[in-house]
Amino acid sequence: MKASVYQILKFTLVASVVVTVSSAFADPTFTSITEKDFEDITKDFSANFTHNSMMGPSNMGKILGFQVGLVAAQTKADKTNDIVKRNSGSDLPNLYNAGVMGALGIPFGIAGEVVMMPKMSASGVSLSSTSLALKWNIDEVVPVLPVNVALRGVYSTANLKFDQTVSAVTSSVESKTNVSGVQLLISPKLPIFEPYAGVGMLTGSNDLSVSGSSIFDSSYSTSQSEKKSVTSTQILLGAEVSLLLLKFGVEYSQSFGANRYGLKLALGF
Repeated sequence: MKASVYQILKFTLVASVVVTVSSAFADPTFTSITEKDFEDITKDFSANFTHNSMMGPSNMGKILGFQVGLVAAQTKADKTNDIVKRNSGSDLPNLYNAGVMGALGIPFGIAGEVVMMPKMSASGVSLSSTSLALKWNIDEVVPVLPVNVALRGVYSTANLKFDQTVSAVTSSVESKTNVSGVQLLISPKLPIFEPYAGVGMLTGSNDLSVSGSSIFDSSYSTSQSEKKSVTSTQILLGAEVSLLLLKFGVEYSQSFGANRYGLKLALGF
């Protein structure tokens, strides 16, 4: 049992990294980016890299709770895809993210979460990301509630680098994305199966820079780098199934005008 679970986790991690780095950001091309283009890119990237532990609001344990596993998500990136195709780059209909997740619950309904993907490189593209969250289940204060209710603060950062060649000139492009916000989560108090819903308020930013030919439209900027910030509400719908030590999670998230779908496979108690 333990060996088979380990093999599943290992295979999922390798598959997630290959998809995330090789397919998700394969040969993009950014040129003549307008201010509106940059705003759309910032929205898609922010939606993709928002913290995604795929955990509901329930208390992880009266004393201690622990969970470790793998997560992977796909975000529809229609606006970014239009920009890339306009500039003769490869299609980029979806963005992806994946990582190792861990969560620790302590008394008073408090839990910390982390999702991390160390720097990975494939096909001339490198990507790394880290996200953190602090959750408080308010059942500890109002124990008579028939539902689980929690507040969660989230923060994430991601770094994407790739080379592109335009008119025989090779340039190095770097995108740094940061997302922070707060979420309100609610779920029924059910054993084994926990469906949950949530709403949030997020702020995302993107620092886009280039070493080489400028990637921005001259009417917008003649600089080698620009930064853009955006805000958005967030809607979350998900579910987690607990079978002894195994945890399976799915989640849908809508923010910054983009839809994201995620999966989780983990071990915990």
